[in-house]
Amino acid sequence: MRLSSFLVYDRLTAALEENLRRLFRPHEQLSTGKKINHPSDDPVGISRIMDYRVSIQDKEQFKRNLNDARTYLELSDEALDQSVDALKRTKELVITALNADETPESRKMMAEEVRQLRTHVRSLANTRFRNRYLFSGMLYDQEAFDASGNYQGDSNYIEVRSSHNLTVRENLTGLEAFAYQQGAEEVVPLEDGRFIHYIQGTGTEVIIEIRDTDDTTVLDSFSFENTLEQMDRIREAMDTNNTDRLTALLKTLDRSMDEMLTRRGELGARLKFIENELDRIEDNVLDLKTVLSATEDADIAEVASEITKTQIALQALRQSGVRIISQSLLDFLR
Repeated sequence: MRLSSFLVYDRLTAALEENLRRLFRPHEQLSTGKKINHPSDDPVGISRIMDYRVSIQDKEQFKRNLNDARTYLELSDEALDQSVDALKRTKELVITALNADETPESRKMMAEEVRQLRTHVRSLANTRFRNRYLFSGMLYDQEAFDASGNYQGDSNYIEVRSSHNLTVRENLTGLEAFAYQQGAEEVVPLEDGRFIHYIQGTGTEVIIEIRDTDDTTVLDSFSFENTLEQMDRIREAMDTNNTDRLTALLKTLDRSMDEMLTRRGELGARLKFIENELDRIEDNVLDLKTVLSATEDADIAEVASEITKTQIALQALRQSGVRIISQSLLDFLR
């Protein structure tokens, strides 16, 4: 059967185009480093790649959430740590002020130091980061405590997601960190036969009563709701040389410090949870990136080998085409 020159040329052209097309894909893979560059290359593979990328993006967002929460919790912990130090110094001053050798004048000097410590504690309670007051709850755009020591925040928590199903609290409220927690009524007898009553009032208020030896007659009564007001009562007692109140307030300082240490323990537990979650997410992201790479990344050595084989085949086709066309031309000339 004799083939026409047109048919030979047509088939030769089709073969060249097919080889050039086959050569384009590995060149594209070599250029991008990806073996799937178009949905048509591998519809199932491209679907998996999109799922992997979405999962990685989600987990990266969870990491950012947790890192932000860690920063807020660490700052809160530092504020409580310094507040405990301030209360320890206040306690030392109270013990010194109760010394019988101290005079009203020396106690006034101690009152001034307590005032400065109180100012420091208020600044810690109003710690601000990224335009957010740490201890104000959801009302984080305003100070937690005003100049008089009144709490201006709320009792709500700010939570961030560490996964699709888990959240972590990234704040303590001022009611937790600096409010006084009395609980059940306590009675402390004094050496002179009198009594001190610590009574739970409304909310976080504690009422302190100094009673006579009959444990009924109230000789003095005062109250406070939080650490700042507590320090105000201490300063006032030093200013007025009221050692009975200082004696009563000494016990409350220990309770306030214990409460802050308990809250620091809670913060430590949350920080540990965050560290564990970050480690888990980092491992998941690494696994997802490994699977993603195996799905979409090209094997450069294999692609280079494919290019070489295709180029050899294309060159052979070109040489064959030259011979065939030359023979057809000679036949025509004859």
